[in-house]
Amino acid sequence: MVLTSQELLQRHEASLVNFEPLPLLSELEPAQMPRMLIITCADPRCIPENIFNLHTGEAVVYRVPGGNAQFLLEHVLSLDSLLHFTECIIVQHTDCGATHFRDDKVKEGLRERAPDLEQQIEGLKFGEITGSLDENVKKSIDFLRASALVPEELKANTRGFVFDLKTGNLKEVDV
Repeated sequence: MVLTSQELLQRHEASLVNFEPLPLLSELEPAQMPRMLIITCADPRCIPENIFNLHTGEAVVYRVPGGNAQFLLEHVLSLDSLLHFTECIIVQHTDCGATHFRDDKVKEGLRERAPDLEQQIEGLKFGEITGSLDENVKKSIDFLRASALVPEELKANTRGFVFDLKTGNLKEVDV
């Protein structure tokens, strides 16, 4: 069965029975701010809240196709200005959709849909993964570590993993 927006709204309504108000940022003490950043794939099979048994407020999670940090720098920096991240975990996973599509094929489809936007389409990147997952995780780590905008503490405490969809195991990527 395909999930619909109406079903999601019904689930939300049912969940309100157990809802507990969450603190506003202005109500949190500095020690209560999440310092952990998790960057992972948008794939609905790779759910960091489940992988790490996360509870509300423990970590900031960014999800983007392929789990590529390169597409999130502005977002990471904006929240870091408030939260001051001290650690980052990058999680990519087996059978990632980004290993199945190619940027050129996506662009081809977009050109058919919007032929007048050729120049804009040509500049787009979609995060295809052409090498190994380990290599792709390393690219994300290297990207963050190479940026002069990323705090040194965060660079030093960035680790990468590949999540196996079949076993649930996390394999740390050596950098």
